[in-house]
Amino acid sequence: MTDERSRKLMKILVERQRHELAELENQTGLTRRQLEYTLEKINAILLETYQKDIVLENNRITISVEMKEMLVTILMDNSYADEYIMNGAERGNYLFLLLFYFVDGYFSINHFMTEFGVGKTTILADLKTLNTLLEKEELAIAYSRKEGYQLVGNEFDIRYHLMKMIIRDSTEHDTTFIYDYFIEKNQLPSVNQTKEAITPYLIEYQLTFVENRLKEFIYTLIFLERRLGLNVTEGAGKFHLPAIGAMKEYQFSKRILALTDHHDDFSALYLGAWILGLSVGIPDSTTKDYEIIMELVKRIILRFEALSGIRFNHQEMVINQLYSHLRPAYYRLYFKLPIVNPLHSKIKKEYSELFNIVSEALKPISSLFENAIPEEEIAFLTMHFASLSASLTEAKQPQKVALIVCPNGIGSSSIVYTELKTLFPELSFIGPMETNAIDYLTDSYDLIFSTVPNIRLFYTKKPVYVVSPIMNTAEKYRLISDVYSQLGNLGFQLPSVKSILEVVEKHATILNVGALEKELYASMISKNENIQSERIEPALYEITNPELIQLGVTVRNWEEAIRVAGAPLLTQGKITREYIDTIITNTKMEGPYMVIAKQIALPHARPVDGVEKLGISITSLSYPIEFGSKENDPVKYIFFLAATANNYHLNAMAELVKLLDDPAFFNLLDTSQDPHEVYHYLRLAKHI
Repeated sequence: MTDERSRKLMKILVERQRHELAELENQTGLTRRQLEYTLEKINAILLETYQKDIVLENNRITISVEMKEMLVTILMDNSYADEYIMNGAERGNYLFLLLFYFVDGYFSINHFMTEFGVGKTTILADLKTLNTLLEKEELAIAYSRKEGYQLVGNEFDIRYHLMKMIIRDSTEHDTTFIYDYFIEKNQLPSVNQTKEAITPYLIEYQLTFVENRLKEFIYTLIFLERRLGLNVTEGAGKFHLPAIGAMKEYQFSKRILALTDHHDDFSALYLGAWILGLSVGIPDSTTKDYEIIMELVKRIILRFEALSGIRFNHQEMVINQLYSHLRPAYYRLYFKLPIVNPLHSKIKKEYSELFNIVSEALKPISSLFENAIPEEEIAFLTMHFASLSASLTEAKQPQKVALIVCPNGIGSSSIVYTELKTLFPELSFIGPMETNAIDYLTDSYDLIFSTVPNIRLFYTKKPVYVVSPIMNTAEKYRLISDVYSQLGNLGFQLPSVKSILEVVEKHATILNVGALEKELYASMISKNENIQSERIEPALYEITNPELIQLGVTVRNWEEAIRVAGAPLLTQGKITREYIDTIITNTKMEGPYMVIAKQIALPHARPVDGVEKLGISITSLSYPIEFGSKENDPVKYIFFLAATANNYHLNAMAELVKLLDDPAFFNLLDTSQDPHEVYHYLRLAKHI
């Protein structure tokens, strides 16, 4: 018999050749005893089917190629579902699916007991847990003798819960097993059947989905079909957006609804709105929403460049990439569709400075929506800007070819490509691509990196490495160790952090084991000349000094203001005179792009325009000056930036963004006559 723990552990075991028991405990969240018990369950299946088992020796498991193939076969074999034992969370999801799909069905406690093979107490506890979860979305499970158990609440909220449940399980938990189990047991149209039915219309209307979004759409469509004909009025108004009726997403919706005998116009509008929030946004000037989405994209890019001090060279590429994400994001926010970003917390931690800058860049457009832009959506955009801001080093003399498989969209794909190119400069990369694209490739690659543990990939008989698009130092260390140990030494050999710690503990007292472990990881990764270790980017006070701070300056116009603000940087040799001239020329051609907030300007150009050293000058004017910005004139405070690289200064810019909301700082600029006093404030602000 299999269960969720067994399937999860099998998926982890096929990802790597060697596993330490302590690592498996951390990955699965199981205790040592639970882990050993789960391993016994897996071994029982292996012994019954193959007369082989997994050996645990010296707290380590080694998975041979033969054993990996056995585990993959078990995971792909649906016959094991017949004896599958659901845990509480899975029973809760299955209960919701029953009530959702069989909208006219009658369910009693006895029905549930028979369905799950558990007692009355367990079912009542499951219903209570599910009800508590639904209450957060103003939904509930009600019971009457006449109608049995029913879902009650706003119909769109009920559908929202289903969508979010499927997206969360598909992305965060990387499993659709319960949905496949429900579909097979209740003889619903399969995922493959549904995909085959709608694919001709996707091609006809030239709609593009990221692999995982298409999968989520198909699962939701299968379960939603019976509820589409319901007569709903509360909350329906927002879907009657005139522009939708003229869009190809609406026409596509009408065609696929005809397959299910639903012909009402509202269902097509609802489905069209949902597809707009899922499909990839491709710039097309013929669509009704092109101008508004493009305007938003350009405003966000302009504001990001102004706040970050980054000037993108390939504007068209940047616009197209952000458009592809922002168009569906716009409709997710407008129609309040579920937003699930499993990397949200990790992005905030690993790209905290960039996340803060992107948050500030989005503020002017947040007023377009009823609610604030969720952090999950900001994190998605942060990934795009992180990949666009990264500078890549081309590989020299590539020895092996690696595929990158990423079904999660451009943001994830771009950033994982950047990370892998940096970690393995000696590899030649193909991709990123979706899983299905591998079927059309010849056998001309040596290994695969995937952002999801897709079992299909293990049938290629190539080494498969599952990676997170956002990796911390320890994860990078483990990946490098795995790749080099399996492929052979390509020029770099990592020692074991664990072995080093054991030696140190024998001969010394370690005050902070966690901190030492983290620093060892970072140190060993940085030993390879080609691998960038995590840099400590300078704080704002570290890229300025009292001589770069000017207070109470009087100027006659914006051009003089820029020249005066840049003068201290010129004097200290951080910029050339051409750099100042370029900023003035750019302003005349593009407008006052550097005016980033009320009374605040951040003049900057590209590093190649004349930056010698990283630095920023701070100038406060005695009298505000018009720069030509309708929204933010006049300007009184000028932060003149000289950035040497596209992202090394982002920590300082993130601090500056925080200072924009600090009245005490600007009061000090107005009242102080001592640059040292302002500099001291910046040093203190770093630690607040």
